[in-house]
Amino acid sequence: MLHIDVSADPRYKIDRRFIRSFLKDGWEKRLLPSGKVSVAFVGSRKARELAKKYLHDDTAHPVITVPHGTKGALFPGGDDVIGEIVICFSQVVIFAAEQDKEINTVISQFLDHAMTVLSNVLS
Repeated sequence: MLHIDVSADPRYKIDRRFIRSFLKDGWEKRLLPSGKVSVAFVGSRKARELAKKYLHDDTAHPVITVPHGTKGALFPGGDDVIGEIVICFSQVVIFAAEQDKEINTVISQFLDHAMTVLSNVLS
């Protein structure tokens, strides 16, 4: 079973139920292992800080996926932690406006990308 922790600043209007449902469905389709995944929505400053740490660049990436075992993980946990997904909420808003899409559609695109990364690491 997949356990999903979603964290976000209250000013970010996200649909936690949609996020959990989308991740669970995608997880099952990819036949990924049971465990815990955290999804954090952050601002551009924090996204840039994490990109420096994990990706060694100075860009606020829309989504950063940190697989289990990565040194200095944002949300350290036990052996059942599979990975962390960090989404820059300001990038979600920008992509949604540029592509004339709903916020949940853009979030689902970012989550799908993150699941692909985790799937590649876990395979």
